[in-house]
Amino acid sequence: VCSSDLILQKMPGQFGVPAKIGILENNNKINVIVLSQDVNGKMTQNVPQVLKTNIASYLSNYRMMNDYISVDTGKVIDLAFEIYVTIAKNTNQNSIISDVISKVNDYMLPQRREFGQDVLISEIKSIVQNIEGVVNISDVKVFNRVGGKYSTSQTAQKYEDSTTKQIKLIDDVVYAQPTEFYQIRYSNTDIGVRVKQ
Repeated sequence: VCSSDLILQKMPGQFGVPAKIGILENNNKINVIVLSQDVNGKMTQNVPQVLKTNIASYLSNYRMMNDYISVDTGKVIDLAFEIYVTIAKNTNQNSIISDVISKVNDYMLPQRREFGQDVLISEIKSIVQNIEGVVNISDVKVFNRVGGKYSTSQTAQKYEDSTTKQIKLIDDVVYAQPTEFYQIRYSNTDIGVRVKQ
């Protein structure tokens, strides 16, 4: 299948529309990974079976004789951040905090992210550092939120603390496997800003 993701973008709407598509090719096996979108615009692993079947049959029109196509659900991994900042004196602390939350949320918007895309903590630090009133950003902790109202998937990266599910950063990066998709599900509770005076 040549450039399966481009072909899938042309798939007629009546077959259903996946919110995210990833294509993994291995020898003659093409693995299409998909996610759906929930009512809040966040990614979810609740992908209707009929959509997966439709994608497979649609792509079968374009495959080579010996290509094998499988359609699977990707892994949504919900993250939470704790960001430690020093804020300038005589500034509106609340407005700076809400600015930090909003900018970090923008960086993690599902619409801007792809399967297998790493989370670069240096980029988050740079975004926060550039917010007016932020004097310094001393630490960023990242947690994997699992179960309940969150996805059941866990990151392949090791935890620093298995109770809190704090992810052990490697060179300030949360690495993603090709089938993993990182997002923040609830920005108002999953981005915490700790202010140091």
